[in-house]
Amino acid sequence: MTPSNPRLSAVVIHWRDEDNLTELVASWPRDPAFELLVVDNSRSLGDLSEPARRLTPGCNLGFAGGVNFGAREARAPWILILNADARPEDGALEALVAASEAYPEAAGIVPALIGAEGGSQHRWQLQPLPTLGTLVLQTMFIASHRGPRVAPTRGATIEQPAAAALVLRREVLDQLDGFDEGFFPAWFEDVDLARRLADGGHHLIYEPGAQFRHAGGATVPTLGYGPFLWIYYRNLLRYLRRHHGGGWAFLARWTLLCGVSLRLVTLPLRRPRRARTRYQAAAGLLRVVAGATSDWRWPTSYRRRFSREDLG
Repeated sequence: MTPSNPRLSAVVIHWRDEDNLTELVASWPRDPAFELLVVDNSRSLGDLSEPARRLTPGCNLGFAGGVNFGAREARAPWILILNADARPEDGALEALVAASEAYPEAAGIVPALIGAEGGSQHRWQLQPLPTLGTLVLQTMFIASHRGPRVAPTRGATIEQPAAAALVLRREVLDQLDGFDEGFFPAWFEDVDLARRLADGGHHLIYEPGAQFRHAGGATVPTLGYGPFLWIYYRNLLRYLRRHHGGGWAFLARWTLLCGVSLRLVTLPLRRPRRARTRYQAAAGLLRVVAGATSDWRWPTSYRRRFSREDLG
């Protein structure tokens, strides 16, 4: 195997997560079969140590745009999309390559995510595609969409795996024109891709022998509660419009406003878990109201912070 012919190319999207990225690069095997590409969306990285290669798009492309940018530079026939806080356990990369050979008809291979203490994250990671009903319930802050109680066996088909660690066949990714970059900067781009894969008759196969230790929970504290809410629900409604039609998206906008109003009324009694203070929670919820009633025009502070040139 030569460095010019890797078997697997990992694309890591970096945005203000230097500590986790440093640990990932340090743990990456020095094997030319496994390419490691880091797309620097925050433009805050210096030179990276080998074997990582830093890619600089020049602006924040978001998660979807960053994956597409990295995939164009990748040299392997299989692309591993990887969060900076997900690190392969011993033998995980080899298991992914073996699975890609065992299931040549698969559009992708889904590894197993485990937490810091070794517990399985399958209920969060491995989910069915959301139904219209579960999406509408989410706009009312009702969590009703989870994966199986028992982890599936090797070779099982997974409808909607989290993109924290996910292998996709380059040929299929190209056929679908990659991730939809309109889901900026993150959330629902992986759900949208999973829906398009299923609509095209493609399958994603589970390989529990490839384990990745995933910290999780780093994005919301870095992003902030208000921006997280605004971006998440903007993209949820965009997904609804794309896959279920404008009528349902319009209805969901009103159920979202009802859900936010209820949260605001009950805020003195219950602070949302992801918000540091009730004041932060109230400010974030009011931002969602402003977004939902203004066709999600980007606030000036968010425009400056995320710095993508074509924000509408």
